[in-house]
Amino acid sequence: AVWTQIDPDRALWIVVSILVVTCPCALGLATPAALTTATGRLTQLGLLTTRGHALETLAVATDLVFDKTGTLTTGRLSVVSVEVARAGVDAAAAARIAAALEAGSEHPIARALVAHAGAATAAEAVRNLPGRGVEGRVDGVAYRLGAPAFAAPAVASPAANEGMSWVALGDEAGLVAWFALADTVREDAAASLAALRRLGIRLHLVSGDGAGAVAAVAARLGIADARAGALPEDKLAYVRELQARGAVVGMVGDGINDAPVLAAAQVSVAMGEGTDVAQAAADMVMLGGRLDTLVHGVQLARKTRRIVRQNLGWALAYNLVAIPAAALGHVTPWLAGIGMSASSLLVVLNALRLAEGRES
Repeated sequence: AVWTQIDPDRALWIVVSILVVTCPCALGLATPAALTTATGRLTQLGLLTTRGHALETLAVATDLVFDKTGTLTTGRLSVVSVEVARAGVDAAAAARIAAALEAGSEHPIARALVAHAGAATAAEAVRNLPGRGVEGRVDGVAYRLGAPAFAAPAVASPAANEGMSWVALGDEAGLVAWFALADTVREDAAASLAALRRLGIRLHLVSGDGAGAVAAVAARLGIADARAGALPEDKLAYVRELQARGAVVGMVGDGINDAPVLAAAQVSVAMGEGTDVAQAAADMVMLGGRLDTLVHGVQLARKTRRIVRQNLGWALAYNLVAIPAAALGHVTPWLAGIGMSASSLLVVLNALRLAEGRES
């Protein structure tokens, strides 16, 4: 309207220039280009993103809560010994009963017990109680297998060696046998957790395993905040307590017991070897079993955040300069087209930096 009064012959071309300059291509590409490139890079690293918010939230995570078995450890448990507590029951019979109760479970402890027994009898009315264990009937007798407080609440656990966990088998008459299981810490766990600490992230270990095994792993990996004997509801309460203090919490787990807390955390990562339930509840799935993938993921998420801010800053700065210049008649339509294309290309090229091998 102003230019129709100043110079009617130029008014149309100036309007065209303004329309071309104000095309929000660069602004619209700023975030999606960076997120798409980063997601592709994460997939190459072995970290699959299943929910859109995961990358943005991982960049600002302040606390990471880890499960123990199958997450910080390999999850390839083995039965070290069987201590029978009942006359008339030998170790082989106790192992067969335990294997029958755990035959349908994917939990690492279940797989270890089944592998140790070799052969199992049939179990009936088997019921899984997350965080506690399983119960069912074998040869007409009701058994419980799992955490000592669940299967043998009136009996104290044997003294545990470093890194060893105890599983109890009990019936209505009391304790039947103890199973001692050992696991190994992932070879890259110490280095990966040290790298996460250097990134300013607070680390926590919350596990349903016994105090001795949890304390041994926490001490070896330098985790100050560790909680043992945690049921699924205890893990959930722990995460919500951190969130109530203003923390942005990431949860890393692998089992059915971890599904509720994986869903409740602001961002969650399931191990690729974990259960289908855990993977369905998580925002990201970590393949390959290496914890350094998570370190690269955090670094790339933070780099993506910086790239997005740079892209938005450039797009806004371009518009702040180009729009007044076009409105004043200093930008011709062809120059506006070049500027608009160049700004969009710059945003895309900046986003492509995320595809490079360096995450920092």
